[in-house]
Amino acid sequence: MTSKRNIIFLSILGVAFVAIITFLIISEHIPMNDENVVGNNPGNLYNGGLFLELDGTVYFSNPLNHDCLYSMTPDETNLKPLTMMSVRNITGSGKFLYFYMDNSNNSAPSDINGLGKVSTYYGLYRSNLKGEDQVLMSWNKISDLQLVGSTVYYTILPGVEESGLNSVRIDGKNKKFITTEQLNPSCALNGSIYYTGVDLDHNLHQMDTLADNATHTVMEGNIWQPIVKGDYVYYIDAKHHYRLVRTSLSTNETEVLTNSRIDFYNMNDYNIFYATSESGNQTLRVMGLDGSGNTVIAEGVFNSLNLTSKYLYFKPFEVDNVIYHVPVDGSAPYSTFRDY
Repeated sequence: MTSKRNIIFLSILGVAFVAIITFLIISEHIPMNDENVVGNNPGNLYNGGLFLELDGTVYFSNPLNHDCLYSMTPDETNLKPLTMMSVRNITGSGKFLYFYMDNSNNSAPSDINGLGKVSTYYGLYRSNLKGEDQVLMSWNKISDLQLVGSTVYYTILPGVEESGLNSVRIDGKNKKFITTEQLNPSCALNGSIYYTGVDLDHNLHQMDTLADNATHTVMEGNIWQPIVKGDYVYYIDAKHHYRLVRTSLSTNETEVLTNSRIDFYNMNDYNIFYATSESGNQTLRVMGLDGSGNTVIAEGVFNSLNLTSKYLYFKPFEVDNVIYHVPVDGSAPYSTFRDY
């Protein structure tokens, strides 16, 4: 009888052990994304990647609390702090966020989620949607990053052997060094990255991430911050006073949207928002995708233009702890964002 009980006990113990191991394997598994997934819109990432709207939640770098990662609804309710270190270049898909986190210029404590026990205080991180279970994916100073499919493309700043464009799969495997050029991977669409050259030219190039990162030239020029939308590529034309233009990818015809010297811009499916600091015209403005209806939103010098479905967020020049917001539909004037 005792032997039979021992066998039953050992069988139950074995089943429990297998169940625990299976649970741990499943919980550690990082599912791959659809190949056409893009982690954030390029306009946000060109402006620091401070806001990301993902599946009905906005994740953002909160300047009112040391640029720590927060979440809220698109209508700015249910605010929650997620990290105690500053973040930028926020991207994400599915159940995970990817961002650059750094506390080197941050006086906030760094003991949330166990970070106080981590010796590395900057780098590319992955976390769940609660900001928990952070995983360091690259211990480097990073300028730009974008999630494309199941791969994070990121640019390591000069000073180390891996400086330039790199990539890593979202499970932390398959790290690749791509080029020493400080290429910005922010503009991605349908498995391709559209970027402008840095060292050899300033043309627009396309990198096919589904074909071993094969590249070809799309358009020649002195192009800055391209955004591909529909048949058009929108960009700052550095050759002509940094004006904003768009060029048809099918006809190669170029339209000038504004002759103002552009400092920053962002866009959604309906409007373009841009900031200019040129003499006599220091304003934040909005216009249609064809340049029509150009209207002043605010007087002054602004940066960090980030969009969600409900608001445009922007910062005044050289002011770190203030951020403004204005409804994207123009239903109210701009005001100061509050985190309560």
